[in-house]
Amino acid sequence: MKPTEFQKFLFQSAVSAMAIDGEIHNSEVEEIETIVKHTAYFLDLDFDTELEANISNIKANGKDAINHYLQSFSNLDLSEKQEVILIEILLRIIEADQRIERNEIQFLQMVKSKLKTSEETLIMKFPKQVNYLIDFNNYGSQSIFDTEVLLS
Repeated sequence: MKPTEFQKFLFQSAVSAMAIDGEIHNSEVEEIETIVKHTAYFLDLDFDTELEANISNIKANGKDAINHYLQSFSNLDLSEKQEVILIEILLRIIEADQRIERNEIQFLQMVKSKLKTSEETLIMKFPKQVNYLIDFNNYGSQSIFDTEVLLS
């Protein structure tokens, strides 16, 4: 996937992870701001515009926005490096508010099930998050995210 396309997709992924539990915490926004400022992942990305556009989409479409995002994986050709970066960003956002919700784990597992990178590789890269990376509840086998996402 081209770098500019990957940036937007990665940012959409981060905002989806922030919203998946029904509320966007300041700590999650601060974490994505930190990632934007201190990594090259979002170099030259218009943070405020992208954040507003993604939040507006989720507010308007709820779980349909999440399912559309999940379906978009069928059109992607992510490299293993891009897949690992995606999981890193999702983990950082999920852990940012220090509360891990069931919806967040379900979302992570559904994303992970769309990737080519093996679970073992991801566990080796992120050993402290092994409990989130192993799909104990078979969330990855679900074809749609069925819990409504309501942002106020």
